[in-house]
Amino acid sequence: KLSIPFDTRAPKEVLKDLNSLGIEASYFNPSMLIKSNGLQSSNGRIYPLGGISNFTTILSNESGYYPIIETDEHGFNNPKGFYEKNKVDIMLTGDSFTEGKSVHSNETIGAVLRQWDFNAISVGKAGNGSLLELAALKEYAEPLQPKIVLWLYYRGDIVSDLRSEFGSTILRNYLTDFDFTQNLISRQAEIDKVLKNNWIKEKFQN
Repeated sequence: KLSIPFDTRAPKEVLKDLNSLGIEASYFNPSMLIKSNGLQSSNGRIYPLGGISNFTTILSNESGYYPIIETDEHGFNNPKGFYEKNKVDIMLTGDSFTEGKSVHSNETIGAVLRQWDFNAISVGKAGNGSLLELAALKEYAEPLQPKIVLWLYYRGDIVSDLRSEFGSTILRNYLTDFDFTQNLISRQAEIDKVLKNNWIKEKFQN
């Protein structure tokens, strides 16, 4: 009514339009796998915390447009080439605010920190609660040893989201077993395969 451009398409319509242009695209949040307790891979059960690497991903439309990004080498909303041990200044974990779910990739919190010359990586994903946020730190911050961790949270992260996440036995392990890890940072090829075969085809291509 105010003559402001606004994309009225549903997310699946956006994906369909991209696919018609020959662009394979999707969207994925780890919280979508809570009920299934992850996915079955050739090496057993795995619970991805990022997404498909180097993959076109649509984010949510809150300002009239769908941000379209290409994920980094571990399926997060960052530029590529920042995952070096002892060279990460700041690692962020959190939910959609941390991921930058509804803004352009150069407007996220991590992007602003990088503009200030910090080597910053975000492992935040929309829908994450406290247990998923802890798991992401265990899988990606611990191996890289960042100088600073910024744990950003919204009140739902420590109430309703956490209650839901406790339904996953894999996620509970991050809290009850100090040494537990899925070694996800070294299993990206497996994560890519299982998400493409068991998630994208099931949800978006049938």
